[in-house]
Amino acid sequence: MSASEHQSENSDDDLGPNTLDDEDEWKDVEPEDFGTSFVSFGGKTKCADLKDFLHDAKANHGVDLVGLRNRHGMVRMHRTYGMIKLINFIREQVSQGLFRPDVSPETFLEGDRYMKPFLEDDALLYSIDDILDLVPPTIQSSANKSKQKLSDGDIQELLKQNDQLREQVKYYRNAYQEAYLENLDLKERRGSEPKEHDCNGQRAKEKDHDTRYFSSYDHSDIHETMLRDSVRTDAYRDFIYENKNLFADKIVLDVGCGSGILSLFCARAGAAKVIAVDNSSIINKAREIVFVNGLSDKIQCLSGKIEDLILPVKQVDIIISEWMGYCLMYEAMLDSVLWARDRYLAPNGLMVPSHATLRLSLFADDDEIADKITYWSSVYGFDMSCMLARAYEEVDIRTVRPKAVPSRSEIILQLPLHTIRKDELTFSGVEFAIEAERDIDHLQGFVIHFDIAFAAKREDDIQEAKVTFSTGPSGRETHWQQALALIDTSATKAMSLKSGEHVRGRLGLRKGDENSRDLEITINWRTKSGTTDSKVMSQQSWWMH
Repeated sequence: MSASEHQSENSDDDLGPNTLDDEDEWKDVEPEDFGTSFVSFGGKTKCADLKDFLHDAKANHGVDLVGLRNRHGMVRMHRTYGMIKLINFIREQVSQGLFRPDVSPETFLEGDRYMKPFLEDDALLYSIDDILDLVPPTIQSSANKSKQKLSDGDIQELLKQNDQLREQVKYYRNAYQEAYLENLDLKERRGSEPKEHDCNGQRAKEKDHDTRYFSSYDHSDIHETMLRDSVRTDAYRDFIYENKNLFADKIVLDVGCGSGILSLFCARAGAAKVIAVDNSSIINKAREIVFVNGLSDKIQCLSGKIEDLILPVKQVDIIISEWMGYCLMYEAMLDSVLWARDRYLAPNGLMVPSHATLRLSLFADDDEIADKITYWSSVYGFDMSCMLARAYEEVDIRTVRPKAVPSRSEIILQLPLHTIRKDELTFSGVEFAIEAERDIDHLQGFVIHFDIAFAAKREDDIQEAKVTFSTGPSGRETHWQQALALIDTSATKAMSLKSGEHVRGRLGLRKGDENSRDLEITINWRTKSGTTDSKVMSQQSWWMH
């Protein structure tokens, strides 16, 4: 049954041309009046009535529909809809040769796949209210008011269900208490803040920044750009499909799922369940995509920030995310991924990707400078130099030509995603030494890019990863391009370099004070020729807003 064939069910009051106005006439109408009969789950027997069908289902398939109606999942979603899904699920399972289907996982209740009748004109679906109204034989009073005793098996099943309900109530009670106490603590802290700190105003600003950030992913064009980035998308696909054994029967969490492509890959690779989370409205499209591809039984789409949600599982086996921003750290999405790791990842769980590396190289390209800087000094004969006000203050995201990079790239920061802490993502200064590979007249800037690696084992280091990709100038172009930080030569003395000379310095990263998703990059540098250091130390900062 294709999920794309899903159709809305009619209400109880709209049964088409067979609707009877006289309520009394219903008592005499049998299912055959609808042109149908009670067909057994095996499909080979036509049962005389509902009672006969229920007996056949229990005797031949081990299915007690009356007993299953009060299962937690059925009650939670609405027993009528739950019973519809249960019946269609069992019919599908039996048709595939599973004559005694296992309904305990209750995965059939997720999504709308089993809302479409598996059997056309299934009389059983017209009798759901009768099933729900039946009193189980084990507790039904006889005509003389005598009561039958519950069997040992019935008692054990009831005790089991009771324990499950107790655990679920305990889980949600604790989750509620944690949320309540956190909110109470927040209110107390707000009340103790001095007025001039304007804590509420700052919180409102942060919320507004978050709203703008997530809404920027509401539209299809940005997701099309990412999907069409074959370097990015192919790497995830290749790792997942080449390591299906890692995903088979596992629970996967996709943080910031977007259109859902990574979740789809994981489901096709055999994951038992994928929880796809996104806080932008694109999650609605992801749900639709999951549905039309027939994967609603495996992928559950949740709307909201991962930090604000309570997942339907206590832990996951794998966390997958495409969290990388421009310059790797821009937008600070990695913070949420690490929060999810610390909260939900199983002790031996896997992070996908497993490693990231931030790299820095030199930049020197007169043609590029002419295009971006000197152009404004005479535009059709007019001086528009004021347009350059931010050229040296903000990072420029663009594709840098390989010939504009007169050095190899040096590692600034390595991120082992299984172990790195959030506080390690910002730093005041990491030392670097970059050697020029050819003579240049002027050092005109720095280029920042990153590499990503997918290791199949959490204990593997980056060299053991078989699937990798780079966003560097010498590789295939990606939608991240490179981050170009131009040196303001009006404030810094121009620096020439000979091949073999080094530029030494420190690079720092910090988040914005007002908007934590902003990123400030600060570089201090000087040249070194042989054993002699230049006495001139230069410093400049650039922002990414």
